[in-house]
Amino acid sequence: MIVDAWAGSSIFTIDEDKKITKWNYDHTMYVAGDRLERITDEIDLVPWIKWKLEEQRDIYSSKKVVNISLPPNKVSEVIMAIEKIGNFRDYKIYNADINIVQSFMVKNNLHFFDDENDMDFEIPKLNILEVKFIDELEEIEIDGQLFTNLPSSLDYFFSSMKEANLIISEGGDKYFPEFFTAARRRGYSARTSRSRERVFTSYGRISHRTSGFIIYGIPHIDRDTSFIFSEGGLEGLVTISKITSLPLFTSARITPGTAVSSYEVRKSLERGIMIPLYKDDREMIKDLDTFISADRGGLYLQPIPGVYESVYEIDFSSMYPSIIVNYNLSPETINVNCKSAMKIDDLGYEICMDKRGILSEFLSDLLDLRLYYKSKKNSDERYRRRDAVLKWLLLTSFGYTGYKNAKFGRIEVHESITSLGRKILTDSVNIAKDEGFKVIHGIVDSLWLQGSGDIHNVMRRIDEMSKLKIALEGFYKWIVFLPARDGSGALNRYFGLMDSGQVKVRGIELRRTDFPNICKEMQEDILRIYSKVSRMEDFNRYYDEVAGIYDSYKSKIINGKLEDSDLKISIVATRRPEFYRVNGIRKKTVEKANNIGPGDKVSMFVIDERRGIVDIKHLENRYDKNYYLRKLEMSWESISYPFKNQPLIYQKSIEEYDTD
Repeated sequence: MIVDAWAGSSIFTIDEDKKITKWNYDHTMYVAGDRLERITDEIDLVPWIKWKLEEQRDIYSSKKVVNISLPPNKVSEVIMAIEKIGNFRDYKIYNADINIVQSFMVKNNLHFFDDENDMDFEIPKLNILEVKFIDELEEIEIDGQLFTNLPSSLDYFFSSMKEANLIISEGGDKYFPEFFTAARRRGYSARTSRSRERVFTSYGRISHRTSGFIIYGIPHIDRDTSFIFSEGGLEGLVTISKITSLPLFTSARITPGTAVSSYEVRKSLERGIMIPLYKDDREMIKDLDTFISADRGGLYLQPIPGVYESVYEIDFSSMYPSIIVNYNLSPETINVNCKSAMKIDDLGYEICMDKRGILSEFLSDLLDLRLYYKSKKNSDERYRRRDAVLKWLLLTSFGYTGYKNAKFGRIEVHESITSLGRKILTDSVNIAKDEGFKVIHGIVDSLWLQGSGDIHNVMRRIDEMSKLKIALEGFYKWIVFLPARDGSGALNRYFGLMDSGQVKVRGIELRRTDFPNICKEMQEDILRIYSKVSRMEDFNRYYDEVAGIYDSYKSKIINGKLEDSDLKISIVATRRPEFYRVNGIRKKTVEKANNIGPGDKVSMFVIDERRGIVDIKHLENRYDKNYYLRKLEMSWESISYPFKNQPLIYQKSIEEYDTD
């Protein structure tokens, strides 16, 4: 069983018994273009290169190529040489930027961990070393034991590391470099390095991925920096490792988008489909009308702010990936000559149905896997965690179809998905209305319906019309859709009570990191009161109790009866301090936190907003009461919306009076 693998001039793997195996491995890349003899004449002189001419296919067609086998640490050198020979334009290079470990694992039909059953795999018992940096290197918890002496913590750590298969830390990426430097001074040795640091923007949000700390032979996962681990734990992480053939450390640090792209690369390697080094397909020429139609996104139906009773929420399961799979969308199936085609009316695109598209085929397997885990997640925590990470992969698979550098992306695929999504949601709205329902809200793949019709008949008809799976997310006794700043209905700010007793919350301060915990605690307390409300007219019975909770939290702020945790606020730096235009508390916070850059998270306490005084570690025995009272009031405005425009004095109905 392979636990970890890494690459140099050779490939090394390590198993659960800590046995290291060295593999002699030559990586394979391909070159296509005219006058291939210019390439072969040059590489024929290099003793460590083997080559042959053959036919291979990429996603579009078969090509005559030079098959080049070479040591993995020589790939970048050969890429540069080939590009120079072809004046950086004459040759197309394939399979050159693939993760070397991934390529090795696929080529040799090897897998991380148990592979007896792809869906129901078992994670073997591993010796896990857990490390938590509480106060930098001054206070460290190792396997539940607290160390306040660095030499003692080093001795215990390196003694335990001899038997460990996996290291899970909190703060390891940040503090391990200094920790291991101190260890070397004490005579301990270990081969380590750092992964690449990245700052990137995704959906308008700046993110910063710190450089990861690599310990060769033992996968290291930092809970604080791994999104995949935070969502799915070890079960989710191993799932990603298995479907991508990437080692745990790499799987822990990639984004869901990169994970789905890596999955597609693995499937391509298995199928013998070449993957281009540089994607060079261009957007189709479009007339103005088509361009305007294609540039639209998903369909939104803006709700009217208010309180609604007896509302169903129905959702399409993985709508966009399902559209890719069921409508055969793939770069090579759009606007090509074929016998049977499906037309997308508002765009004029034709989708070839003669053969299965590559992207459609690849995502079909991933979608089946996710639906399998989803069907079992309520009975087994392992499947819930696996489902959680696959959900993110399928969500981002749509976005990657429109990403300019995605290996299997093409903007026309992206546009086709959104066009079909809009049509399906529009037709679903018409079906719901035809069945006697009123559409309260709709957003891309979800509808909120109010009425007394047969919801299961609605779902059956939508399923038949769309060829997609639709599920009943829940039935709300009542749901509150909140207004945006301009008074119109906010698309994703609501809270409601389901008939199961669960309160579902989206978009309010309770879900935001940039509001202090005291605001969230107040909203949680009030939502517990709201869980007693069965009908919208019953809200006012609880007004005094709810208003009393708000007043009590105001008193806590005014009287100073608070802990640091109550007032802590987390923000994400959007730029370097010198580039903030407003000299406010966000800039002051980023300035005070050394070495903080775009995408980094930092916590703050507001001491004096007007003077720009903040602290990032703890309160200085004082805080800006007006600032925190204003934040509390904003939270109150959201959570007290059911009382707006309603009489605050409860009035009984005739039926409630005793007529005897």
